[in-house]
Amino acid sequence: MSSYIPFNKAGVQQPPFFNLPDFTWANEQLASLSLEEKIAQLLHVAAYSNRDQQHLDYLLQLTKDEKIGGVIYFQGDPQKQSEMTNKLQDAADIPLFVSIDGEWGLAMRLNDTIAFPYQIALGAMDDTHEELIYEMGREIGKHCRTIGIHMNFAPTIDINNNPKNPVIGFRSFGESKYKVAANAYAYMKGMQDEGVLACGKHFPGHGDTDSDSHFTLPLISHSLEHLQENEFYPFQELQKKGTAAMMIAHLNVPALEKQEGLPSTLSHSIVTGQLKQSLGFNGLIFTDALDMKGISAHFKPGEIETKALLAGNDVLLFTVDVKKAKAGILEAVENGLITEKEIDERCLKLLKAKQWLGLDNIKAIDKSKIDAQLHNEEAIVLNQQLSDKSITFYKNESIDLPLSSEKNVAVLSISGDPDAEIKLVKAFDTNLAHHFSGKEKEDKSDELTLFQKQMGAKGSVSNIRLNHLSNESDLNSAKEQLSATDIKVIALHLTGMKTSSGFGITPQIEEMVNLYSEDANSFFVVFGNIYALNKLEKLKSAKNVLLCYQDSAEMQKSASKVLLGEIKAQGKLPVTL
Repeated sequence: MSSYIPFNKAGVQQPPFFNLPDFTWANEQLASLSLEEKIAQLLHVAAYSNRDQQHLDYLLQLTKDEKIGGVIYFQGDPQKQSEMTNKLQDAADIPLFVSIDGEWGLAMRLNDTIAFPYQIALGAMDDTHEELIYEMGREIGKHCRTIGIHMNFAPTIDINNNPKNPVIGFRSFGESKYKVAANAYAYMKGMQDEGVLACGKHFPGHGDTDSDSHFTLPLISHSLEHLQENEFYPFQELQKKGTAAMMIAHLNVPALEKQEGLPSTLSHSIVTGQLKQSLGFNGLIFTDALDMKGISAHFKPGEIETKALLAGNDVLLFTVDVKKAKAGILEAVENGLITEKEIDERCLKLLKAKQWLGLDNIKAIDKSKIDAQLHNEEAIVLNQQLSDKSITFYKNESIDLPLSSEKNVAVLSISGDPDAEIKLVKAFDTNLAHHFSGKEKEDKSDELTLFQKQMGAKGSVSNIRLNHLSNESDLNSAKEQLSATDIKVIALHLTGMKTSSGFGITPQIEEMVNLYSEDANSFFVVFGNIYALNKLEKLKSAKNVLLCYQDSAEMQKSASKVLLGEIKAQGKLPVTL
């Protein structure tokens, strides 16, 4: 595999699957297919390894009888998913194209896997650390190949220039188009160097929205000139650098599409006119999930897939009704709206990608190696390095670091509402819950946090624990303990990453922030979305605030190392607060 090439030194490249010297297998497969079977190759359905036999039977039927081209996994664990993939591949005439939406690694969807930092944390790292993002891409690529995944729908290359964005936010590298493009390239190249296809998303740019396309159709009101200068930039740069695929968002963009309210996914002027012709992208083009309300609330199954194909998309992701989709597209061919030659071209492109991925000589997944390969020491060490390099001071004005062993230190860890994200989904549509969480989470908000344990390992500290259930008596007790100490370290473990979830902020958290934000002997540590400072306004006036971007074990270790003087906080804010 090739090594990392700095972003500004990379030349114009083709998607990697175009570089094979011989496409005999792909051409032979295309020649063997009927028109209906060619269409089926472009239909990819959702798969869940945590569901029952009935779900597996359904997928097997789609694979054997309907001859679908691929699956996108959402929930489960690596062992069960690998077992399911082996069964599906055994049933397929042409091996399935297997994908996952794993922006911070397999852990975005699967239990018992490594969760790398969110992209906003990576965006906080100094430019000299792009190679660490490349190495993360390689590790994620290795993890994907270990369990038979061929494409990861990452990186997110939206520029998050709207603090109220309810769906991108922490998933973006930040508000600088240059930073987004450079970091995305490093991530993309790492994965593709390990034989896993990357997919930049969400064209034409989902960063400046104040609504969520999972639940509605967001409006982008910018001019064409603004979009070309800003939102398009990372897509253009990754197009030059050889990314395999792009994903189309469900957006309403009047500057790019004259038909009122037509989602970008179904817009010929956006998919073909802008992405293919203006930007010159010739790799695979995927729709965003077709069950999302941004599109499914306005069009029916069968109609959606047909219109998406006519717009210029190659792969129709999360096809809800395969029979209706095939029937609609066949009717479009009969009516002369699309030719069989055009379908051949898209099908052949996908088959070339399958050949590059080695599906012409597919082997069963070796389940005996999964645990060791998904939890290898290199990935664990790299994960901690990424956290160490991203952690950021918002302010450090009145407390010298490292914390003095001669001072009495109390560490208060206070957790937010553990159900913040679940409540958000239920408020809109529980049928879309699979898009937000594939993992079961255990509420441990009454136990000492890892941060507290790490802080106590180097000296005597008083530990105080509060959560969303703490009552007035608990709060008063905590205040008494804090008042008896020299230094108050107040760790906010925010449980919601989305703006619309309120970040999981509770009245208990607000009370503690309001009470101690003007105390020069208080040191706030924020484990969560940094946009939470826009909701906790008084936190901005505190004299000592350390931003840790998320409530992960790695970030808790990094924070303790900063306060104890083992490392320095090197990160810089990737967005404006």
